[in-house]
This record gives sequence, structure tokens and C-alpha cells, in this order.
Amino acid sequence: MKKGFTLIELLVVIAVLGILASVVLVAINPSERINEANDSGKKNDVSQIATALESYFTNNQGSYTGATSTTLVSGGYLKRYPTTSTVVIATGGASSVAYATLQAASATCATGASATKYWVYRSATGVSQVECLASTPTAP
Repeated sequence: MKKGFTLIELLVVIAVLGILASVVLVAINPSERINEANDSGKKNDVSQIATALESYFTNNQGSYTGATSTTLVSGGYLKRYPTTSTVVIATGGASSVAYATLQAASATCATGASATKYWVYRSATGVSQVECLASTPTAP
């Protein structure tokens, strides 16, 4: 007597495993996990730039004037400007803003679907947080 599986039994098992694998992939949602990982990098980049801006402010008699990506690097406030994400700096004398656009759905907006999600550091408050705005953040 031979022991083993028939071709039909093997095909049924493979089909069941395929269905389970597709259900797991849908539940995990890998594209959302990638967006969350990218957003985490953007938040880190904004944090590094915020620290550099505050050092620049301290060394320039309480002014952010002239603080650009180039001057932060050439002045030694940053080793290199982040290239993994697009971080924008807006300065206005006594205040500055650094921000990056967020993509993950986990960063929620209470203001509606038309608003864009940003991770924003504002020197006026010293806080970094999600802001949902219709236009890009500006320095007050």
C-alpha cells in the first residue's frame, strides 16, 4: 500500500494557503507601513533641523534671519541637510518654521479631506506636531 497525497489534495492545500496569504497582506497593508516609515524619517529630519535652527538663533543674537539649508550646513549646525525627505525652512527674524509633508493615513486631519498633513516645528512654541493646512506653513 502506497502512502502519500493525491494531486487534488496538494492543489487544495496550496489554494487555501494562497487565500490565507492574500488575507494577511490585505490586513497588514504594506503600502501604509511604508508611508508610516517614511513619515517617521521626515519627523526625524524636521527635529534635526529644528535643533540646528535653535543653535543658529542662539549664535546670531536671537535672530533666524539668514538661516537656510546652506547656512545651517556651512555654519556647522548640521553635518548635512537631509536628502531623504523634503524639509522646508521658513524664517522671519524672530521666528522660524520647518516642515515636511506626511503621507500615512495614521496622521489624521480633523479639518477635512482638502487639507494637507504636515509635520511642523514652530520656533514660537518650540513644538513639533501634525498640522492640517490648506496651504504651506509660514513663519508668523
